[in-house]
Amino acid sequence: MPKGRTLLWGGWLGGVAWGMYIFTPKYIIIALYLIPKTMSQLFIQQYRTQLERVVKFGGSTNEMAIRQPFINLVNAYAEPQNLMLIAELTTHSHTQTAKIRPDGILKNMMKLDCGYWESKDSKDDLEKEIEAKIRKGYPLSNTVFEDSNTAILYQNNDRVLRVNMRDDAELDKLLQKFVKLELPYVQEFNKALEQFKTDIPKILDTFRELLKEKHHENAGFQQKFNAFWDSCKASINEGISKEDIDEMIIQHLLTSDLFTRVFDDADFHRENNIAQEIEQVISAFMNRETRMRYLKDIEYYYRALQDGAKHIYDHHDKQEFLKTVYENFYKVYNPKAADKLGVVYTPNEIVRFMLESTDYLLEKHFGRTMASKNVEILDPATGTGTFVANLIDYLPLANLPHKFKHEIHANEIAILPYYIANLNIEYTYKQRTGQYASFDNICLVDTLDNIDALAYESKQHSMFSMSSENTERIRRQNQRKISVIIGNPPYNAKQENYNFQNANRAYEAIDKRIKNTYIKYGTAQNQIVLYDMYVRFFRWASDRLDKNGVVSFVTNSSFIDAQSFDGFRKMAAQEFNEIYIIDLKGNARTSGEQRRKEGGNVFDDKIRVGVAVYFFVKNQEKTGCKIYYHAIHDYATSADKMEYMRVNKLHDLNKPDKWQFLQITPDAKHNWINQTDNDWESLLPLCDKNVKAGKGGEAVFKLFSSGIKSQRDEWVYDFNKENLSHKMQFFADTYTQTLANPHNPQKMAIKWDADLESYLNRKIAKQFEPAQMVRSLYRPFSKMWFYFDKHFNGRTYQWFNIYNAAEQSIIAVPGIGSPKEFYCIGLKDIIDLNAMPAGGQCLPLYTYDAQGKQVDNITNWALEQFRARYGAENIQKIDIFHYVYAVLHHPRYRSQYEQNLKRDFPRLPFYEDFGQWVAWGKALLDWHINYENAAPYALQRTDVMPKPKKQKDNALFADPTVEPLFETPRPTLAPKAKLKAIKELGEIQLDEQTKLSGIPAAAWDYKLGNRSALEWILDQYKESTPSDPTIRDKFNTYRFADYKEQVIELLQKVCTVSVETMRIIGQMPA
Repeated sequence: MPKGRTLLWGGWLGGVAWGMYIFTPKYIIIALYLIPKTMSQLFIQQYRTQLERVVKFGGSTNEMAIRQPFINLVNAYAEPQNLMLIAELTTHSHTQTAKIRPDGILKNMMKLDCGYWESKDSKDDLEKEIEAKIRKGYPLSNTVFEDSNTAILYQNNDRVLRVNMRDDAELDKLLQKFVKLELPYVQEFNKALEQFKTDIPKILDTFRELLKEKHHENAGFQQKFNAFWDSCKASINEGISKEDIDEMIIQHLLTSDLFTRVFDDADFHRENNIAQEIEQVISAFMNRETRMRYLKDIEYYYRALQDGAKHIYDHHDKQEFLKTVYENFYKVYNPKAADKLGVVYTPNEIVRFMLESTDYLLEKHFGRTMASKNVEILDPATGTGTFVANLIDYLPLANLPHKFKHEIHANEIAILPYYIANLNIEYTYKQRTGQYASFDNICLVDTLDNIDALAYESKQHSMFSMSSENTERIRRQNQRKISVIIGNPPYNAKQENYNFQNANRAYEAIDKRIKNTYIKYGTAQNQIVLYDMYVRFFRWASDRLDKNGVVSFVTNSSFIDAQSFDGFRKMAAQEFNEIYIIDLKGNARTSGEQRRKEGGNVFDDKIRVGVAVYFFVKNQEKTGCKIYYHAIHDYATSADKMEYMRVNKLHDLNKPDKWQFLQITPDAKHNWINQTDNDWESLLPLCDKNVKAGKGGEAVFKLFSSGIKSQRDEWVYDFNKENLSHKMQFFADTYTQTLANPHNPQKMAIKWDADLESYLNRKIAKQFEPAQMVRSLYRPFSKMWFYFDKHFNGRTYQWFNIYNAAEQSIIAVPGIGSPKEFYCIGLKDIIDLNAMPAGGQCLPLYTYDAQGKQVDNITNWALEQFRARYGAENIQKIDIFHYVYAVLHHPRYRSQYEQNLKRDFPRLPFYEDFGQWVAWGKALLDWHINYENAAPYALQRTDVMPKPKKQKDNALFADPTVEPLFETPRPTLAPKAKLKAIKELGEIQLDEQTKLSGIPAAAWDYKLGNRSALEWILDQYKESTPSDPTIRDKFNTYRFADYKEQVIELLQKVCTVSVETMRIIGQMPA
């Protein structure tokens, strides 16, 4: 599309903006744009169009026929308020004495009622219909009655609006009022939740100090505490600490009222086996009166929960309400554990789909269903009991009592969700059967530590020595043959922040199984992802499942196509006989068009990973493995995916009018999707792990390395060398002080990781060394000062063998498994791990030994291959280096081997005209390595000085003849940074005052991933608030205004580099 454009004329037509544009300079294209004046008008236009189509095609104007367009309209207004209008739900009348079923209820994220909607036929008398509904007890707190002609809104029991629905402005007014009213109990609930976030830290500190005191002075408490602690060591894990037990007691104290008020179950804490044990510990130091005194400061929170819960009629909604309360409570109470345990729970649409699909597969393969006797079902990470509660609703009523008492099992590791799960499950059973029964098959246990019932060789047995009811339940579960393992295990391979001191711990037995299976038979370099919690649970489930059964999980989808999971895929195909995968996409860690294709995440975008639902069937009567894969359509929203799960069934897979599964035959490298059929294997490998390790094999480069993984970017990187020195002096001083005093109160002021803790424990002394500050390519075309130190950097990999300030050239390529488009970049400095996708791999021209001697990194084998192929003995290793760089930029190479480049190190074809490719590569490398020396491109700079703000009248100086005694200089604020690329206009808006224009199209076309080189610079120089609290408080000195002129010059130089790069690439054969 041509770059400039000029508005010829425009105006408003029927409330809609229109305009005609002429695009210049090369083309004259006239286009008419009709733009709604507001989004509200767009929504109303869409409503009218949908309504017209329904009437036209359906031939009816009755309320059932025409109500869907209005639901869509209300939801368009409701979405920005985090509300949704849901049709046909039962609720209480306003007197709480009867059931009513409005056409729709406006719900918030907590499942609380925020409004009601009644649709009537246009032939009905709307006023009479309203009177009838009022007599039935329909609430008038926030209710819309409409018949597609007239809409009437009641709020707070008063009629506040009556509008003609054909009047856009009036209809908009009514809908705005409807979705924006916050009912008093909702308002109080939200207010209480915000206040709770402020108050809970003080309550926690009080309880923790109280327990600390009792540990020292109360012998009775100590005895009961230790007995409970021993029980938890037996059932949860040996490493559970005293502090962990303290937190369990505190959670128990904080939540006892929660269950009473939400589920009206005052007996739960007295009857549950774990609750009884904790109550015995508490009784040693606190009576009921004391407990109430300590909790009175958050009584408002419990009261708000109670008020909210009493407005929820449906017990499924009550479960959802409690789950959401739990998620919010846990993230406020204990963000460490929320990170560690992955506190996000499964939507009911997915749960139901998984239950139905598991039932279908059991019947297909074994002639049984989940309702059959001796089909034992286990949820190994039950959370708040969603899967089991839904299972109770799903099973035939006649089979339910036996299944509930004997054959449904659940495990949970954390005390609070364990309580909620128990309540959810028992409450659902009571709702379904009309009778209360205790659920005695839920265990407080770390599933991954419970290995007694696993089926594999060389397993060490460790039967429990404790005899508490909980350990008896675990023993009983371990004696059962499990036919179905179903659920949503946690998935977070890496915690967000090491300073939380809550790293996922090792599981010796399961981790050894992963090492001896998925890692042993795979090629993963980044092995940490194979110890993700969901992989551990899958390994556990594979070993725990009986000889005939189904594992049904919803988890991270990375196992489907990630290179590091090739061993996982190989072993899964050996251990199971049929595999079904539904790829729900939603991976937010992709970018550009691929990110848009991934669509929304089914967990309401609370997680960033892609999600898959899958079923692995083990059948001892069969051999081999059939693998079926189905991916949801591109660009699907979260709501689309939920609807997809709701309306589709696994057993429809063979029906031509339904969704289709693709049967997969894995290739030789155990790829399930994105397989290739080309000559990749015959090409020259650029690098190889065996060559690097000296174990044989051949490759172009001997040594290669990831970029540096600092573990503390905000500390060790800075645009300003002086600021970096201040930060690292502080860092080194704090480390030294902690070395002298392990209880240094300022220890956590710096960023720790496991390696730095290890250096501390080994008494390694450190001091700040200015010579360690060097230049580093932090992101493409964005250098920073970097503190290069093997102790203060998390992982330096091979960089002490690569880095040499005097002479070096390096080619950086994406790491294996990157989902992003392939690109490469040349450099001469250190590079950060995240400058390239998936950690990147760096191929240096030289390496340097301990004495600083330069060593060629291109192998003699590679030199022989090139000389033989081209028949030229004068080819040198530097020529090969330049050839490599040119080929990696070749558009045809990137497209032909697109999938290979995502899952393997690059390989090299031999192209004709070697000398020309060398020349292209040499030129490209020179432009990219020496971009700071390029001639600035002649961009046009425009500076617009801000208009002076009008000064308020001042009575003292109202007389212009009166001069002020003195003037205080007004501070001049730096213009607000924008750093925004406007590609269609060929412009960059730097800040409120300055823009650059005249940027040629070719400059935007030179891309590294989804960003052009220019956009990488704009991104890196944006202002942001540091996440590290110490950096934020002491060293947050960056202001774009201080670097503005430097950035302008850099953009001009990189514009030249970009244009020249595209010129050279344009010369390469198509």
